Amino acid sequence: MARSGPIDPSRLVLGIDVGNSKTHVAVTDRAGRLVGSTEGPGLCGLPVDPALQLEALLQLVDDAVGIRVDFAAAAFAMAGLDLPVEEERMSRLVREAGVSERAVVLNDTFALLRTGSPSGKGIAVVAGAGINCVAVDGDRSVRFHSMGRISGDWGGGQDVGEEALAVACRAEDGRGPATLLSERVPRHFAFERPLQVAEAVQLQEMPRSKLVELAPVAFAAALDGDDAAIAIVHRLADEVAAFIETALRRLGSPPAEVPVLLGGGLLQSGNAILMHRILATPALTGIAVSIAGAPPIVGSVLLAFDQLSEDPPDAHTVAEQWASRAVGCAATPFHTIGLQAPAAVTIGPDPVEWTPHKRECSLWQDHVGTSPLSTKTRL
Repeated sequence: MARSGPIDPSRLVLGIDVGNSKTHVAVTDRAGRLVGSTEGPGLCGLPVDPALQLEALLQLVDDAVGIRVDFAAAAFAMAGLDLPVEEERMSRLVREAGVSERAVVLNDTFALLRTGSPSGKGIAVVAGAGINCVAVDGDRSVRFHSMGRISGDWGGGQDVGEEALAVACRAEDGRGPATLLSERVPRHFAFERPLQVAEAVQLQEMPRSKLVELAPVAFAAALDGDDAAIAIVHRLADEVAAFIETALRRLGSPPAEVPVLLGGGLLQSGNAILMHRILATPALTGIAVSIAGAPPIVGSVLLAFDQLSEDPPDAHTVAEQWASRAVGCAATPFHTIGLQAPAAVTIGPDPVEWTPHKRECSLWQDHVGTSPLSTKTRL
């Protein structure tokens, strides 16, 4: 980015979204105009130590605009901040680094929610590499630990991919029924048999994390009528519905008054089997369910603006600016699609297909109410 002179950070707003697979950084002026942006590795590629994580993130900010401190406002929406103590620790580090006197640090699901809810009210469910949910109504919120299997979670792309390999292996050794996945899973990795894929993972010849690439393989097989793949997609849908049902019950707000926003690569894929199953859940009758039409980095920027006593920019305007700097990715407003289901669903008119062989524009990752939340309900 060409710069004509010194930059005044007090006139800039910083948004950071850290997903499992990538990190997005956006810096705007106080009118909401994008002045700098970049991306880098996600949580899986960042150091484990929080201080080193922050240093890596601030280096990305420096790359984007040449400064890293004294912003007018800043928002860090980060996957992996699943416990209050983790948010508080990172918040302290951000304050000590002098990033901004008006900085908020929260789990990335809040950024997703903010993309579709100016008030911050609603339920957001994200299913990208992992899965998580948050619900907000005023000063009340519902959170889930979402730390993976150890906290009872299933349903991110990694889980779906591993299940696709598992059913393919069971079909090969005779314990499971025949499935299209028996051919498609090994073919994706240039093997001949599913158990060869499992062996490659076991012998550390292939990272286990690459199995996330099998999620779209399972989705495609489900659309082709494969029973085993359909069962996987149905299980994911049931997990999403369980998040929404539980969040509604724990939040205690009238369901019709709480919009639901779905995000992450799996839920933004537009898979009809997945959406039909979610919307067929009786408890979701009459609830407005939408699919995110903007990446969560937009929510991060808006969360930063929420820390200022001035009107935030329009979400779609920020999304269009972000999309214009990402080749091949288009921002899409919400439009209704006709699904025969007991609730309305909205989705952008031209969702970008998610495959492991092209830029994953729809994997906007996995996402804070309008301010740090004062009341948090946990199991």
